[in-house]
Amino acid sequence: MKNNKFKIEMIYFIIWLMIYFLLVIFANILSNIIIKIPNSINALVEIIFPIAVIIFLKKKKLLSYYSINSLKKLNYKNLLFCIPMIIIAFLNLGFGINIKNYSWQQILLISVSMLGVGFSEEILFRSFLIKAIMNKNTKAAILLPSIFFGIIHITNLFGGADIVMTILQIIYASAFGLMCSMFFYKTNNIIPCMICHSITNITDIFLPKNLSIEYQYIGCIAFIIPSIFYAWYLYKTKKSLIQEI
Repeated sequence: MKNNKFKIEMIYFIIWLMIYFLLVIFANILSNIIIKIPNSINALVEIIFPIAVIIFLKKKKLLSYYSINSLKKLNYKNLLFCIPMIIIAFLNLGFGINIKNYSWQQILLISVSMLGVGFSEEILFRSFLIKAIMNKNTKAAILLPSIFFGIIHITNLFGGADIVMTILQIIYASAFGLMCSMFFYKTNNIIPCMICHSITNITDIFLPKNLSIEYQYIGCIAFIIPSIFYAWYLYKTKKSLIQEI
C-alpha cells in the first residue's frame, strides 16, 4: 500500500515540477525575447503557480496533508520565535543593498518573481517531495530533498562562478534545505519556510554586485551557521512545537 502511495505521490510531484519548469521557460522566452521586459511574465507565473496549486489542494481538501496550515497553530516560544529563520531571511542586508540601478518597476517585478520562487520551490521540494518519500523512509525524506536542493547549485560553475564559492553555496543551500525540511516535519507547517525562502531570495538578488570574494565566503558561512543550528535544535527538542487549539 505504501509503495503504491509512494509511486502516486512521486508522479504527482514530477507532474507539478514539469508544469512549473515549463511555465518558467515559457515566461523567460516571453519576457526576454518577445516582450523584452525582463521578469514581466516571470512575475506573473511565479505568483499564479503557487496560488493555483493552493486552490487545487484546497478543492481536493489536501492543504493540511501537505502542511499548508494556519500560523496560529505554531508554538512560537518553543520554536525560539523563529529567530534563526528571521536572521537568515535578513542577513543579506548586512552586506548592503543595490537598487539604484533599477527602476521601481524592475524592483517590483524582480521582488514579486523572487517571492513566488520561494513559495513555489517550498511547495514542490518540501510539501510534495518530502510527503512522497515519507512513504518509504522518514530520514530519507528529510535528507534527500535537502541535499538535492544544494547540489543543483553546482550549475553555477557553468556560469563561471568561483569553485570554492560554489561549494559553499552547495553546503549553504543543503543546510537551508535541511532546516526547512526539519521545520516542515516537526511542525506540519510549510508557511514559515515559504516566507523565509522568499525574503532570502529578494535580499540576495539585490546584493551589491561588487562584493569581494572574501565577503561572499563570509556571507555563505554566516548563512550555514544558523541553518545548521536551527535544524539541530528542531531535531533534538522534545518540546511541543504545535499549539493545542
